[in-house]
Amino acid sequence: MKALPLKYVGLLLLGAIVGLFAGLFGVGGGIIMIPVLVIVFGYTQHVAQGISLAVIIPTALSGLREYWHKGTFNLELLPVAIALALGSIPGAISGGALAQKLPQNTLKTLFALFMVAMAARIMPSGSLRSMSLLVGMSLLAVGVRMIVR
Repeated sequence: MKALPLKYVGLLLLGAIVGLFAGLFGVGGGIIMIPVLVIVFGYTQHVAQGISLAVIIPTALSGLREYWHKGTFNLELLPVAIALALGSIPGAISGGALAQKLPQNTLKTLFALFMVAMAARIMPSGSLRSMSLLVGMSLLAVGVRMIVR
């Protein structure tokens, strides 16, 4: 049996990590997969975003299975999910079309700024003060690397 090329072993590992974070936090493609595909695997921002979108459905359905089995998602929530899904379709089409018109560096910068804004919005108050300097500098370095690359 022929061994998988190292690149695909890395992609399988990335997929496993994204799946773990998708099930744990409801995130993965945008926050983990896109930066790793760009920084580690060398894909362009446009290509990485397209790959991430292709992975959403199987990842989401796999995670949803666990929520369904534990009773934290039930049929009463289906209308909410359907409304969100129906709204997301034209949004995703429009966003995809807009992303394709943006230059690579502009798209990377907007993506990084969006991630920073979302992190700042969701972070509990006071948590920045308790973050170590090393962690803060590491996060800043990753963000700058994402924009500069």
